[in-house]
Amino acid sequence: MTERAAEEAQLPLVRVWMLGPFEVELRQADGSWQALPGGIWRTYFYARPLLQRLLCAHGRRLERQQLQMDLWPREEPSEAMERYPLTAAGQVRKLLGKRELLRTCGQGYQLADQRWIWTDVDEALWWLGEARRRGLETLEALPVLQEAERLFRRGRLLEEQAAVWAVAYREWVGGERWRAGLALARLYEREGLLSEAGEQYRQMYEEHPYREEALIEVYGWWLRQGERERAERVLRAGCQRLEQEGVPLSEEAQERVRRLRERQESGLLVRVQGEAVVYWEGSKGALREEMREERGRRVLPLALPEPEVKWLPAGSGEERMGGEGEQGECGVSVLLWPLTWGRQGRESLREMERLMQEELSMSESKGEAAEGRAAKEQRLPRRTALLVLAGMPQVLLGLGSVGGGGGWEWEGVKEGRLREEVLPVVAGSITASWHLLNEGEFETVERTIGGLLPWLRRWAYEPSGVQQEAAYLAAQGHLLLGFVAYHRLQFQQDLSYDQEGVALSRVSGVPTLLVKALTCLGLDYYHLGAPLQMQRALEEANRLLGYVPPVLHWAVYTGLALAYAKQGRAEEAVECLSQAREWGGTSRLGEDQLPVYLQADEGPWKLIVRESLVHLELSRHGEEKKHAQEAERALAQIERWSGLRAVPERIRLEIVNREGGGGDREGRAGGVCELHGAGSRRSEEVGEWQEEAGAGEQLEEGVGAVARGEAGEGAGGAAAVDVEAERGRRARRGRRRGTMKEGEREGRRDASASRFLATGCRTSPDPPIALRYLINNNTHLFHRIPQFAPCRLREQTNQALLLLLTAAFHDGHFENKHCLLLSALQPYTQG
Repeated sequence: MTERAAEEAQLPLVRVWMLGPFEVELRQADGSWQALPGGIWRTYFYARPLLQRLLCAHGRRLERQQLQMDLWPREEPSEAMERYPLTAAGQVRKLLGKRELLRTCGQGYQLADQRWIWTDVDEALWWLGEARRRGLETLEALPVLQEAERLFRRGRLLEEQAAVWAVAYREWVGGERWRAGLALARLYEREGLLSEAGEQYRQMYEEHPYREEALIEVYGWWLRQGERERAERVLRAGCQRLEQEGVPLSEEAQERVRRLRERQESGLLVRVQGEAVVYWEGSKGALREEMREERGRRVLPLALPEPEVKWLPAGSGEERMGGEGEQGECGVSVLLWPLTWGRQGRESLREMERLMQEELSMSESKGEAAEGRAAKEQRLPRRTALLVLAGMPQVLLGLGSVGGGGGWEWEGVKEGRLREEVLPVVAGSITASWHLLNEGEFETVERTIGGLLPWLRRWAYEPSGVQQEAAYLAAQGHLLLGFVAYHRLQFQQDLSYDQEGVALSRVSGVPTLLVKALTCLGLDYYHLGAPLQMQRALEEANRLLGYVPPVLHWAVYTGLALAYAKQGRAEEAVECLSQAREWGGTSRLGEDQLPVYLQADEGPWKLIVRESLVHLELSRHGEEKKHAQEAERALAQIERWSGLRAVPERIRLEIVNREGGGGDREGRAGGVCELHGAGSRRSEEVGEWQEEAGAGEQLEEGVGAVARGEAGEGAGGAAAVDVEAERGRRARRGRRRGTMKEGEREGRRDASASRFLATGCRTSPDPPIALRYLINNNTHLFHRIPQFAPCRLREQTNQALLLLLTAAFHDGHFENKHCLLLSALQPYTQG
């Protein structure tokens, strides 16, 4: 074989350009490349989405069921599974010219790897990995970073594709592209290539105009060039742009600006040629100086609260620290296990998690005496232990540290060292994060897990002896961030996190974790109004029930019941609900042996929430009063709860919120029927109530559609007009009701709403429903909405809040309506 023939044999057969415009090129016999014409995709309609989806999948392999859910979610499952994937696979093989490039693997398909089907995004990521192997901010990495930048500058990944899977992968690639561009800009600046450095910073800010990190980097660049006035102009303009988008500069970014100004004034930011070290914000030199300052101040990184550590004498439970002692104590061994687990030759991280969970759970009860290990060793307050465990990877290993200067590099850490020192510490941090989540520490959990996930994802997708362990921890991290997004009403972001959690759970090979991730994914689809996709996710989980603890059986059955109820399939929903109740008794056996992610989020109290949701959904399709009463009866169980494990506060408040929604649907009909005994009057009032309930549902659906971005201005206006007409009818009807009995009922509802407003609305997962409950039944309490709307509805769109306020505006119960409206809308109209 000649040298030219050998070179051609090593070339790929297909080139796919995914960054920027999507193009596919085939290698010809003479070695040249010929692009497929753009119009060919109209003929091979199914080939393009299948090719794109497989190229974005891990290992370029996916099952038919996953392809059907991602590419054809609106079709009937049987038709999509049998016809569309098969047709798409045939079209791809015909276009690529070789059947071997797309193989059938079990129940799915797999594309050939990078050697045969080359993609620009995989090439760019390979160059970035090579830069990390050489040292991301070293001179040796400069040429490979330039190669990665050349490819990344073609554009965004699959820029015309708007599917959820594409958006999620695009965001991850965008993060990698940001890190590569930032490292390249800093290298240019360090080596005195000022023109290239300035162009690189400008390009980064142009691509990320609403990313505050990009603004701070450009601001620091001009300061280091001695252009203080220009730097301040850039900062002012960037801050105004961010405020117009409703995302003002965060406190962390403002602190970085302040420190940059101080360094510029003290001369630390002056650019020095030659061999002198250049200090700039985020550089390794600056980070070393910051670490020395932080060690002097003893401040935990990532803005974690600094715990007031106070050792308590062994065997004594009398000494307390303010309010901390009331939360219980735990032995110091819970801090030592992550540090010594791997060195002691213990293999299973799940065993360490079980011991830590046992120790931390034992300390939850404030009145429980210290026994066992805790009585023989020093102890410390439980909250202090949780915060130290959560921040331990940042303190000891530098994982997730700001600037990335002191972190571990995967290529520089041997596999044994990673297993012994890194993963046990990360596992301890994630275990503590589950406890912090249930205590409402959402921001701490978000910052802690957000710093760890880039590393965990990277280790999870790199073949190694610790790949499954890293995937196991990374999947839990995504589930944690999904719960944080859920409680902030960021349902689409919650879906993205849980989809990644499902993918990582498959890599981990742990069926229990996979079923838990699938149940979370199903609930995401429920909140986004996609019951068919919810059903498919839970049916996959149902097939794995033979390998999981009993507690997940009723979780899957109640999820399926909710999916059926959402579709109006009452018989299937009731049957699944009865199956869930059968498993309810056995699911409590061995609760203390469950993994931490099940103990933190699965329990009889979750059965209460899901059962009530099933009845509320069924009440929309018939027998409304009966199902509303069943929902109210299920939710009332929380008031007499006496289980071994306390109900987490976040779930208890969700139950209180659901109580308000259930009572709103059932109470008005019962009150009207009880008030009017005459047949004709009774029929009239019940009919009017049914119209009112329909308008309330329309309001609720309209708000949800606007919040999800599905309804345009016309739909929102129509909903507001319908609600205005309904308000008029309701006001006329209210003037006819003046009996004492009705007044007593209103008083009881007011008292219930006061409690609901004081508790449920603070962390309510569904503020639009909470507001509608207050609007319909307790209009005189509506003036308190501005007290919680700015902090709890910040994630909702302006249109959704405006629609709600418009509905209340026509109730006719306020004299100073204009001031109320301006007060409630003020947080959304700034800038």
